[in-house]
Amino acid sequence: MDHDDFKYIYAEVSFFKLWWEEQSEEVRKEMGQLAREGRFEFVQGGWVQNDEANTHYFAILNQMMDGHEWLKRNFPGAIPRAGWAIDPFGLSPFMAQVNKLFGLDSMHIQRVHYTLKQHLAENRNLEFRWRQSWDDDGTTDMLTHMGPFGSYCPHDTCGPDRDVCAQFIFLKLGPNSAGKDRRLVKTTPENVKERSLLILDQWRKKAALHASNAVFIETGCDFSYRYKGTAEAVYENYKPIMEYISNSPELKTQVKWGTLSDYFDHIKKSNITFPSLSGDFFTYADRSDQYWSGYYTSRPFYKNLDRVLESSLRRTEILFSFYRAKEGVKELTDARNTLSLFQHHDAITGTAKKNVVLDYGQMLSKAVSKCDELSITAIRQIMYNLGIDGKDFHSTRSIGGLTRYSKYRILIDPADIVIANTIARKTSAAQVIAVQSNLNFTVVSSGGEIVPQQFEPSIEYGRIVRNSEFIVFWTELPSVYISINKFKLIHSEESAKKQERRTEVTLYNTDTLYGKTLMSLQLAFEVTMKIQRDECEDIDIGGDKLVITLDCLTGRLKNIQKEGINVAIEQEVLLYKSDRSGAYLFLPNGDPSQILLESSRPEFIVIKGPIRDKAVVTLKFLSGSTLVLTYIVYHHPGLEGQFVELKMMSDLKDYGDLAIRFKTDIKSGDSIFTDLNGHTIQQHKFKRKLLTQGNFFPMPSTAFIQDSSTRFSLLGSEPHGVASLAEGWIEVVLDRRTLQDDHKGMGEKVDDNVPTPANLRILVEARSEIPTQSELYMVEYPSLVSHMTLQSLLHPPFLLSATLAENSFSPPAPSIQLMRSLPCDEELVNLRYI
Repeated sequence: MDHDDFKYIYAEVSFFKLWWEEQSEEVRKEMGQLAREGRFEFVQGGWVQNDEANTHYFAILNQMMDGHEWLKRNFPGAIPRAGWAIDPFGLSPFMAQVNKLFGLDSMHIQRVHYTLKQHLAENRNLEFRWRQSWDDDGTTDMLTHMGPFGSYCPHDTCGPDRDVCAQFIFLKLGPNSAGKDRRLVKTTPENVKERSLLILDQWRKKAALHASNAVFIETGCDFSYRYKGTAEAVYENYKPIMEYISNSPELKTQVKWGTLSDYFDHIKKSNITFPSLSGDFFTYADRSDQYWSGYYTSRPFYKNLDRVLESSLRRTEILFSFYRAKEGVKELTDARNTLSLFQHHDAITGTAKKNVVLDYGQMLSKAVSKCDELSITAIRQIMYNLGIDGKDFHSTRSIGGLTRYSKYRILIDPADIVIANTIARKTSAAQVIAVQSNLNFTVVSSGGEIVPQQFEPSIEYGRIVRNSEFIVFWTELPSVYISINKFKLIHSEESAKKQERRTEVTLYNTDTLYGKTLMSLQLAFEVTMKIQRDECEDIDIGGDKLVITLDCLTGRLKNIQKEGINVAIEQEVLLYKSDRSGAYLFLPNGDPSQILLESSRPEFIVIKGPIRDKAVVTLKFLSGSTLVLTYIVYHHPGLEGQFVELKMMSDLKDYGDLAIRFKTDIKSGDSIFTDLNGHTIQQHKFKRKLLTQGNFFPMPSTAFIQDSSTRFSLLGSEPHGVASLAEGWIEVVLDRRTLQDDHKGMGEKVDDNVPTPANLRILVEARSEIPTQSELYMVEYPSLVSHMTLQSLLHPPFLLSATLAENSFSPPAPSIQLMRSLPCDEELVNLRYI
């Protein structure tokens, strides 16, 4: 407040909120006045400065809304105009589109591959109009400024000479500075001319890289102004320099304090036609071979848990919008803020210290549980408002803590089944419930008719649950719909007998199930045993529409056949060894190697039934690592019969990067296509000079390779690093464990791995012949089948049970449709309760 010309910018609302809540009303009023006067400016305005590689658009929009809503409540009239993405390790064009949607008209970015940055600087193209790949007329253009040097901190922002810039980092003169730099020189009346000319030379060299006559110089860095006196030191040492330069006509330069919006306002008046640029800025490298592609996979357990919370929060938001209750709003807001906080570029990236990662995990787990509670409350209240008895419902799954993924609740009593679908279209889904063995359970309709179903061993991600079985049955759910008491779980020995023998279970290379010999078990399905020899027949699972072939010795995927399409596959499980990789960097020593198995004949189980076929392959490695692969093919005439579900559970003990590679016969050339934040598809071409690590890209949810006739897609419920290192290949990194820190800021190695799930859907589709595009890069889109398959993976129905009086068949309550169906090419992102 003491200096009328001093200006300041601030980016992340969540951190500012912590400071704000400790301030007096007088200080808050003063801050509001500064914001209204343009002396204090919020840039970006998100809850955090989000990562742009691993994040999904739902969470990005959520964190932007959280930040902007808080600003509107506390700083009306001071909503951001300019975006700020100086620290994410690679950049997505989707953020330019998001910024435009939120009313921003410009943005500042920083971390871009050093050679690309050099190229743009040499051509004075560091300002450009960032355009979406599908945009033909420039309606999505976002004026973008790219910082020309390595960092956004003062040693890199004043000009190209870091030693000179270090002499002007007046932040270090603050009372709580960690240490003084010997190169730092205070500004005095005696040296002001010399100091002014020295730094002006750096500013001019920086300005020479830009097309306009203005240059933007940041004087702060992370947490620079936490302590009183730091800002004063910066002001008092820069002010004489600024006055000397501005008052010396022969220097032809004016220097003043300004905000990011001030800078953009100036260059917009320059009448320069800035070039347009389309595409992403992945994969980021700051020097030589140091590509930041490790964080695409680091700490995958928490990346998976993030997506579980996204789905849970979205469902809760939609149900709350129809519930319209005041109770629970604080808990709902807390869950939003938790999801928003985890989008930070050192959170979902897996690049925080171990204790911080555990804290994030506890927050995420708590938020998922709270969302489930709130969803149940909303369903119960919606039923009550319609005059329907809202019973004591419980989710059929639960979060098992930070060392184990969600697990099924084992039902031991008859139950009413309630199912909520929050996708805005009719959805078919195979529902799975776990029941205690030998209780003659059967799923029936509300009138007591037996529903098509199958019994199978209770195996989830390779964990066999003793004394329980899975019952799998189909549901057809209309758009945004709550099915009430349409299905019941009852005891019925007669009905159960009708289901027996309808599921075939074959054990390969083992004679035990649930740790017991087959002779000692009483099961609701038939079990046979086979010990495979060197010569054996491959195993087909699936139905008339889709069949996959597994190697009879190893259980690995060999072939996918679907409606006239045949894709031959060689599946490999690989480990990239590295002595230098860390949380951020992926620096493999060379080509990966296949991990040695304890046995050349891994144990696997094949289950065939009327609802689905399933194969569970357990790979145990000599190192102690394990990987469980579960393939599922559904017998369904619609969407659910189009894909192969591949559920994986990895428990990595080796140091290195664990990957699964599919070597197909698709003539894909040198291209792979990946999604950007679940929204846009980006083509990448393999470039040998970028090394292996530079050819890995983020896969927030989708990746595919294709030729003129076939597309092979991987759709994921969580983000991964992905690559296509040769024609027809596509591989996904599942987990990673590093020997050391990579000296990029975390200060620790990554060795806190826990058993981690990963869920992929493999989709093979026919392509029509299309004219060859003249452009070097093609603009591609996911098919409608791919889009809908991904949505059903990310947002599965919410399954609840309520204890039922023994074999009660009271008339069913009316089911509730809350919203009409949307066209198949439209999506209900969210209904946000405010």
